[in-house]
Amino acid sequence: MLKVMKGLTDLEFERLYSTEEACIEALLMARREALMACPSCGHDRNYLCGRRVGCTRCNRRWSVRAGTVMSGTKLPLTTWFRAMHIMTSTKQGVSAIELGRRLGVSYPTAWYLAKRLRRAMTERETRYVLGGSGPDGAPVVVEADDVYLGGERNQGSGPGGKTRMIAATERYEDGRMGHVAMRMVAGFTSRAVRAFADTCLTATVRVHTDGLKAFLAFGTPARSHVVTVSGSRRPSRQRTAPFHGLNTAIANLSTALKATHKAIAPQHTSDYLGAFCWTTNRRHNMPGMIHAACRAVATSSVLTRHRAYDEIPVLLG
Repeated sequence: MLKVMKGLTDLEFERLYSTEEACIEALLMARREALMACPSCGHDRNYLCGRRVGCTRCNRRWSVRAGTVMSGTKLPLTTWFRAMHIMTSTKQGVSAIELGRRLGVSYPTAWYLAKRLRRAMTERETRYVLGGSGPDGAPVVVEADDVYLGGERNQGSGPGGKTRMIAATERYEDGRMGHVAMRMVAGFTSRAVRAFADTCLTATVRVHTDGLKAFLAFGTPARSHVVTVSGSRRPSRQRTAPFHGLNTAIANLSTALKATHKAIAPQHTSDYLGAFCWTTNRRHNMPGMIHAACRAVATSSVLTRHRAYDEIPVLLG
């Protein structure tokens, strides 16, 4: 527990990333790990020249931010890194207004910055699928459930106006929760469930769900599906109880969103879910959050302001 709670303190962060040069070195290291190629000749060997990167073959030079979510910004890298630290060191998240206050930038700038960092985390997280082996090589099971998330126009206590999503978590033999995945769906249909399974699960994992009829689509000749009907009983708080880790992850998501935001528009919900899963899946290495965020940025794609504001919600199924 102490290992999970211990993160990078503000003083330690300032010691490591208080200068532009230190931030450039950290981001360049992450981009080299991601095999950054020259935009002209595709060569993967490069050198640092001031604040730019140069190709050792054709001598083409480009910004260390080029081709990522940081592309096209005039903000100093120190501001980006402080935003990374703020967004990854808190469990409840941070609003754009609060982020702008702490960084000394306007609300639109803070919103756009946070949007791009969440997109980088989301893109990085979509590369992981649930259902691999545990830390000791033991097989894991996946638990999945349907969730109604309060939307921008919540119409009462029912599902009207709410966003539908499927949440899944890995569970080890001792009850510990592994990785988490959450995706928005058009509806709780067999088609949406199959799309979620193809996107987020391995082909041979065992899936545990409740009695929702659409979840029968999780079962395939290679992937087994187990139904556990709990009815209206209160979920057990025992660590080894079915769906304990899954219910914990869903409750943490609800708390993080409600503690920070009054409402989330559907076109931005996918990035909030992706950022939440990214942070949750790295909870055992809190001191390494900045390096992990640099890796997410290094493998991200460009996000223009027009796309950030006007994109269509991503729904499975």
